[in-house]
Amino acid sequence: MMQKRIIPFIFLFALSFPLLGIVAYKTIVGVNTSSSTATIYVDPQTSTGTVGQNFTINISISDVTDLYGWEFKLRWNSTLLDAKNVLEGPFLKQGGNTFFTFKINNTEGYMIVDCTLLGNVPGVSGNGILATVKFYVEAQGECVLDLYDTKLVNSSEQSITHTTIDGNFRTIVRDVAITSVTTSKTVVVVGEIVDITVVAKNEGTETETFNVTAQYDNVSIETQAVNNLAADANTTLTFSWNTTGVSAGNYTIKAIADIVSGETDTADNTLIDGTILLTTPIHDIAIINVTSSKTSVTPGEIVYIYVTVENQGDFTETFTVNASYTLRVDPVIGTETVTLASGASTTITFTWDTTGLSGYCTISAIASVVSGEIDIADNTYTDGTVCIGSQGGLSGGSRHLLF
Repeated sequence: MMQKRIIPFIFLFALSFPLLGIVAYKTIVGVNTSSSTATIYVDPQTSTGTVGQNFTINISISDVTDLYGWEFKLRWNSTLLDAKNVLEGPFLKQGGNTFFTFKINNTEGYMIVDCTLLGNVPGVSGNGILATVKFYVEAQGECVLDLYDTKLVNSSEQSITHTTIDGNFRTIVRDVAITSVTTSKTVVVVGEIVDITVVAKNEGTETETFNVTAQYDNVSIETQAVNNLAADANTTLTFSWNTTGVSAGNYTIKAIADIVSGETDTADNTLIDGTILLTTPIHDIAIINVTSSKTSVTPGEIVYIYVTVENQGDFTETFTVNASYTLRVDPVIGTETVTLASGASTTITFTWDTTGLSGYCTISAIASVVSGEIDIADNTYTDGTVCIGSQGGLSGGSRHLLF
């Protein structure tokens, strides 16, 4: 048999290359042998890819009747994409042997692709893939995959009326980052809870799900999941670090976001806050001031002794405070039991009846040593002297002594 139908179509292919500078219309009018209009289209209509990777599209057809040969031109932004290859699809091969050829111009960003059946055979009807195009993504951006100057012919060498649908391409950016790490405390006693606040951001173009881990040095504190974080959105996570059992020392606090698939900017997935000083818990009570209401009195007058005590340790403590003078063997003015929270202070008032006393008296206050206390030098505080009797010669009044 004569292969009479191939010659006009291949001839058409040869003539088509100089015509690429002409923007074609999207509907080709011709003799249509079917009741429905065929469509040649880019599939998928929207394609995505990441820089440095490949992606593929199909040029497909639907609702065609008696297709014997086809041709299409495809245009794209050459600064974003490089076409790597074109493969013939399976649709026309259903009708028999085919002749397939293409030309790619990556400098200007276009291709011409042709295919025809060989021999005196009927055309193919239905839906399917005409060709598969492989692209390489060179840069970020988006562009139209412009399908134009399309031609379909039937087995009678007549044009088939059809419509075309372009595609679109955009690069996707996969990028998550830790943008902030803060701690509730920078000096911590072993056994305390430290809250670590972490802000994670999706700096890419796609919704992401990933994990965030808080660490001290390289030891994990906790991992939390971030689910479906939209592009350009951020989320705040709070981690609780129980320092029980951790040795005293300086520790670096950081947060790490897992690398998501396709992510290239990974430097900002880790953020270091700084250091936390973890100290050993201490017990420490101190007398920080002792004053008297008068410094010169006659025997029998009442003198008020004011003792200020402070809990300089890390635990609530219960202890006793004594005020005393130095004229007798057991010169205790009074004893008080005190309970103080860590960091708190209080002033205790002792009432001293000077009846039967005469001379110079040194006033002191002593706080009892609590369990585990090492710094005991400041548990005792001496005020000075109170003169009792005629040898004082000084008018009464208050005085305030410092350390």
